[in-house]
Amino acid sequence: MSSLVGQPAVDFDLCDADGNARRLDDYQGSWLLMVFHRHLG
Repeated sequence: MSSLVGQPAVDFDLCDADGNARRLDDYQGSWLLMVFHRHLG
């Protein structure tokens, strides 16, 4: 398995906490911090 560190991310879209669709491409050229966590409910 090759390392993907430093490689561009694949464009994807997700819904934010308010249910609005957000695309990674919308933030091109800006700094963006993404935090992913698994819901343990």
